[in-house]
Amino acid sequence: MGESARKVDVAIVGGGMAGASLALMLSHFCPQLSVALLEQRALPDAAASIQLPSFDTRATAIAAGSLQLFAELGLWPALQAYSAPIDRIHVSDRGHAFGASLSTREGQGVNFEGILGTVIENAALGPILHSALTSTSTQLLAPAQVTDITMTSAGANLLWRSEDNSPDQALPCGLVVVADGVNSPLCRQLGIEISSVKYPQRALVATVALQQPHQGVAYERFTRMGPMALLPLPDREGQHRAALVWACEEAEAERVGVMPEAERLKKLQQVFGWRAGRFIKVGAVQGYPLSLSIAQEQWRRNVVLMGNCAHFLHPVAGQGFNLTLRDCYGLAQALSTVTSDTLPGRLDFLQKYGEMRQMDQQLTIGFSDRIPTLFSSSGWLQQGIRQLGMLGLTMVPPLRREFVSQAAGFGL
Repeated sequence: MGESARKVDVAIVGGGMAGASLALMLSHFCPQLSVALLEQRALPDAAASIQLPSFDTRATAIAAGSLQLFAELGLWPALQAYSAPIDRIHVSDRGHAFGASLSTREGQGVNFEGILGTVIENAALGPILHSALTSTSTQLLAPAQVTDITMTSAGANLLWRSEDNSPDQALPCGLVVVADGVNSPLCRQLGIEISSVKYPQRALVATVALQQPHQGVAYERFTRMGPMALLPLPDREGQHRAALVWACEEAEAERVGVMPEAERLKKLQQVFGWRAGRFIKVGAVQGYPLSLSIAQEQWRRNVVLMGNCAHFLHPVAGQGFNLTLRDCYGLAQALSTVTSDTLPGRLDFLQKYGEMRQMDQQLTIGFSDRIPTLFSSSGWLQQGIRQLGMLGLTMVPPLRREFVSQAAGFGL
């Protein structure tokens, strides 16, 4: 074993969007605590310019409530430069007359700078978060592969290595945050059970070019072949762009994935319809299986789970990352009064964190799990329930306000 590193108060294992966001919040709200972030891959050069392709890129919808958190961290100007605002959400059921169009006009206090949220490409979001970390006191260890974790009376001891053939180094910490994604190796080592449900669907993700501007509208379109979301992206190279996410059956996903571009473009247009105008170009389609996974323990003595290893949701509601950001904020608030001397072994602040986050997680996870099932059914009863829901969103102001509030991240 190589030379031991000095002890830190909090060690975050996983430097993706969840881990990086938590590190930034701890730096801002908990300056009394020392933090280390360990990421398996090398982090991007903070001085390098962000390179964004016009097509074939993944994107994340960030709700207004999450934008307020990022603004408090000083990140909004950087995010805004690579974002497309969401001014309106249009929800519809293909083949039926009723639809609901919802905006910030539905109520007060459910927007950030007049918008419901924004969409930013992951190729920009990741580097922005990592660049901001370089101006904090966070100890960045990357590449760093965690090879072992041992729980101690004073917290935990991590063994990590920078390369496959390099010696292990030790990093003692008072609290370890596991944020290494779905199928977390550390969760398995810690014996934390994961409840998982595999959906009979696959998510197809693509970037499309639109003939007309998207006008800041985000579409949730429920079709006979599965729910489809169309999210606004910034114009680039003179093209109006949108991010398309379609949750469809495995066999259909395979067929669409091998179609020539012209045939794929026609297929996506046919399924989505014409509410956003004509699709004139589509990039390569990326596909991945869909599942719901929830850790049976999201915290225990000296351990907290964060991000996709804590809960991985169906993408139809676009709430996975926003829920994670609220978890990060909740943990930072719970840690804000904890000191280095009192951190090891304390359970009260973890209990407070768990109780504070329980209802939000249950409601968000339940919504993300049930909506795809309801809207994928062709039964007359389910169709009637859907149309009543659409009618309610159209005609009942309090219901509209509640829906907008939840979508914007202000529901809880």
